[in-house]
Amino acid sequence: MVQQGRLLINYVTMNAIAIRKILKKYDKVHGSVSGRDFRSKMQTEHTELLQSPWLIELGAFHLNCDSSDIDEPAGFFKNGFFKNFSCDLTTTQPVTTMAISETMKYDYSLTCPICLDTIFNPYALSCGHLFYKGCSCGAASVYIFQGVRSAPPEAKCPVCREVGVFAHAMHMNELDLLIKTKDLLA
Repeated sequence: MVQQGRLLINYVTMNAIAIRKILKKYDKVHGSVSGRDFRSKMQTEHTELLQSPWLIELGAFHLNCDSSDIDEPAGFFKNGFFKNFSCDLTTTQPVTTMAISETMKYDYSLTCPICLDTIFNPYALSCGHLFYKGCSCGAASVYIFQGVRSAPPEAKCPVCREVGVFAHAMHMNELDLLIKTKDLLA
């Protein structure tokens, strides 16, 4: 499973870089901004590969496995591609970071946009935004025991205002475990 995760991260990274370079070259050759507009549209529609909650969950899985007793070849995590993931909960803005190269780095905020605290029991809505379970239930006008997915279909994401994003909300199990583990160590 770890090997499949590594392949998935490599695939996503290479495709995201390729798309960015193709769009940049398109704009340069044609003297337009269509490529830049298309990339902005991808970000708006939440199809940007490197902004996926699944990628955040995969990075959290790596960080959780990195400290476990998993039977993997020596140096697989520390010296391989996965060395590019990190998590810092000690700052005022807790983040998990993925560095693709020395010049390209993605920071994923671990702050709930509603309560402005570190997300605990995190849920990712289908639009890609992360929330603390209590805040997402409150935003959807449902009780916590009912769960995020029981939200009415007309409920909107509190950040992007997209309708119907609660039905396919995903509990971020690995990220939740990572945050709990890091909090215990701090």
